[in-house]
Amino acid sequence: MTLNSQIHSLNSDNKSSHNTRCLALGVFDLFHIGHLNYLKFSKAQGSELFVAVASDDLCFENKNTFPIINQHERMAIISALAIVDHVALVPSPIVKTQSTCKWIQAWGVNKVVVGGQWQNSERWNEAADALQAYDIDVMFAPQTPNISSSGIKKKIITSYSDSL
Repeated sequence: MTLNSQIHSLNSDNKSSHNTRCLALGVFDLFHIGHLNYLKFSKAQGSELFVAVASDDLCFENKNTFPIINQHERMAIISALAIVDHVALVPSPIVKTQSTCKWIQAWGVNKVVVGGQWQNSERWNEAADALQAYDIDVMFAPQTPNISSSGIKKKIITSYSDSL
């Protein structure tokens, strides 16, 4: 079930502790235990978990490379998790702060959970300030030590470069 098909039914009165709509964002390429820990932590912060997956094009804009797993497959993987209630593509980059505030608010989200690696980043400092004006909280999830998609990619290259 995609989030976009659910937006029209969202109730804007969602600030009670029993009805906290949380948003987790990410690329989720080469899904690993760090992603799962992040999503579990995010789900524990509220009653509903919305996940925004970065599109292939957005990844290319930010990193000058496409993810290994395409956006449709990454969304299917995230959608299959029982802890996830809604999945959609990120409508606009976080650096477009006002646009970001509008789509997050339109989704009825009142708490954004961001990966700990982004804490104190300029991008998320600005976004958190802007979202606070909409009464949307931002918090940072603890990082899973020694795990990242980039690290996994490097390990694959290192481990298998001789046999290729």
